[in-house]
Amino acid sequence: MRIIAQASVTLALLSSALAGAQAPKLPIEAFFRPPAFERAVLSPDQSRVAVLVNRPGERTKLALARVDDDSPTDVVAAVDRLDVASVHWLNPNRLVFQAWQRHELRDTPVSTGLWVLDVRSGEVTQLISTRFNINPGQAQTGTRIKEAVDKLLPWNWRLLRALDDDSDDVMVQRYTWDENGEFSHEVLGRLNTRTGKLTLVTDNVPNRVAEWLVDGKGQPQACITMEGAGFGVHLFDAETRSWKLWRSGRRNIDPMPMPLARLPGGDLLVAGHDAAESKGDIRIVQRLSAMGDSRQTLLSIRGYDWTGHPVLDRDSGRLIGLRYEADAADTAWFDKDMKALQAEIDKLLPATVNAISCRDCLKDKRVLIHAASDRQPEIIYAYDRDSRQLKMLFRSRPSVRAADMAEREVLRVKTRDGLAMPVQLTKPLGAAASRPAVVLVHGGPWVRGNHWYWNDMAQFLANRGYLVIEPEFRGSEGYGEHHENLGRKQWGQAMQADLADAAQWAVDKGLADPKRICVAGASYGGYATLMGLVRNPELFRCGFEWAGVTDPASLFSRSHTDIQSMWAEHDLKLLVGDPVNDAEMLATNAPVKLAAKIKQPLLMAYGAEDRRVEVQQGVDMKKALEAAGHRSLEWVVYPNEGHGWRSLETSVDFWGRVERFLERHIGAAAATP
Repeated sequence: MRIIAQASVTLALLSSALAGAQAPKLPIEAFFRPPAFERAVLSPDQSRVAVLVNRPGERTKLALARVDDDSPTDVVAAVDRLDVASVHWLNPNRLVFQAWQRHELRDTPVSTGLWVLDVRSGEVTQLISTRFNINPGQAQTGTRIKEAVDKLLPWNWRLLRALDDDSDDVMVQRYTWDENGEFSHEVLGRLNTRTGKLTLVTDNVPNRVAEWLVDGKGQPQACITMEGAGFGVHLFDAETRSWKLWRSGRRNIDPMPMPLARLPGGDLLVAGHDAAESKGDIRIVQRLSAMGDSRQTLLSIRGYDWTGHPVLDRDSGRLIGLRYEADAADTAWFDKDMKALQAEIDKLLPATVNAISCRDCLKDKRVLIHAASDRQPEIIYAYDRDSRQLKMLFRSRPSVRAADMAEREVLRVKTRDGLAMPVQLTKPLGAAASRPAVVLVHGGPWVRGNHWYWNDMAQFLANRGYLVIEPEFRGSEGYGEHHENLGRKQWGQAMQADLADAAQWAVDKGLADPKRICVAGASYGGYATLMGLVRNPELFRCGFEWAGVTDPASLFSRSHTDIQSMWAEHDLKLLVGDPVNDAEMLATNAPVKLAAKIKQPLLMAYGAEDRRVEVQQGVDMKKALEAAGHRSLEWVVYPNEGHGWRSLETSVDFWGRVERFLERHIGAAAATP
């Protein structure tokens, strides 16, 4: 196992060589257009690669390329008014794919549907409907799409996983809602992609299943139920063909172990917190014996919760590796041959993190390599294990040169109360003197916000000359229970102080100009932007936000957000605050009620179709600012956008506004007398 803090060795040397040189100013589209190629998957016979293709002005399409020759990548399927989203091989001649609205402006709820492609004939058959009434005769590009053999499954069915049993089957799940529109449970089924026959998995299934764990043969191994504030983890007993409750508790209070796989002999692979490891703070991976009388810790990463998935041998089912993410993504290989293969590839590609993609990892003679770094957008290679040769197949962003991109550094910063807060720092190319800076706050907020790979927003801002500071403030997931739990009921308070501490740290280190720092973010990050201007006017000279929450109490109202009542009633009360018992605290930390304290220049943007944070929240904030006499507000509503920008045109317009806004208030224009 290697923890990658300086994976970009070659690029770091290049960065030193270019010190003092400015990166060329790239067009906004270069950062925010979809990647040209993405989500490449090798066929089971390793002769073809299925890949998603994005061309200017077109929907995302499915294409196939042959690995052994340099013939053009052929588009084989497209869906009218939708973008192909994922692809899964069933066998060398059949694959299934889903589609969604990647480029659609309107935030319309659409199922991902499901289609199956016969590679030899080029025939595409739809298996699961979407909310659109797609005309099969029009939904084609170089293929013939026909009606399903049987009746289409309704749009509320979704693909769960393709199987590794050489059948034509996939596992699907149906999402169900009650009469109030609240999520109820998931129904599991096995779908034959040739006949359209659906076989439901109903034997002794627990009530209120919210998540399934199914193995590569289609056998359910575990499930998680959710009801009220509680959860239950159930395991399938193969001998009695029944489900047994294994663990239960209250969400966000009691530890919930996550089953990952059943291993040979019946041992259980599980991720969770163990009191003997890091005092129960860090999520680790353990192997529990079938009898339950012993456990073995397989992976524990200092300072990071485990997130990822196991890699199992296709034939035996034994564990051969664990994908994980520490400061960067990587794989801990337990098989000596895979460990040696990883070392070979890393020697060939020393400047990137190199993820090996394989279906039958111990037998495949050819594998895909997904290579990427903080400065290098993903490149896809094929690696031949016999010849030990790499062949470059696709560059996700061919117009982006790593040498023109900024280095992204992962570090820990001490907050005022001693918390070691993870921070990602993106430094523009050029002189090391203090620069104008943007504190970029992630949304969620209960997610890990930052990852060590090429990031469009951070690279765009760095390309324009700004130091980008991205704090993983308390409440962010991925860094242990202690770090996460410190954020409970701390909106506008300790979570906010963390942002100021990160900015002050950059000032103290001589990295940021104390008179030219702006705060920015979307969703929760938009909320934190507004509160940053309220709480720290001496530090933040301006702010820009999009889709930002302006009144936390609105999150508890079904008429103001799409957050389900079950989560609002139980989880949000614990994490944000009780709208009754904590009403005063919520009001004290609501930007809409504190507008009179904001004097700095501010840019606000919202999507008119946003259902998570409705545009009215932005409108109310705008009115409050105007009533308080604010004179430096820039305001824009994008008529057909939702909670974030889907259209390239919207992204170009918004980030163009940001560029001009920053230039006026903390950029070169602001620095010139």
